[in-house]
Amino acid sequence: MAMTNDRKDLAAALGHSLKAIDDDYKEEMRELREIFEEARKEAEKNKPDRVKLKALLADANEMARTFATLDPAWQAVQRVAKMFGLL
Repeated sequence: MAMTNDRKDLAAALGHSLKAIDDDYKEEMRELREIFEEARKEAEKNKPDRVKLKALLADANEMARTFATLDPAWQAVQRVAKMFGLL
């Protein structure tokens, strides 16, 4: 079964956030990056665990609040996650 467009969008938004972190925040954002990476992998599965994905995004939400400069990247993830009913 192919990934739905919502999950593709979520995985893409997480991928863009990962790139922003890699480009700008190597050490400071390691833990948040790990959460985004795990969430991206879960979103890409044929049958993602919605509870796990929701928990990962909630953790990322709390952590990202402390990094105001990442706000544009996190907003993209939030938009897609809200459409997916995960935030």
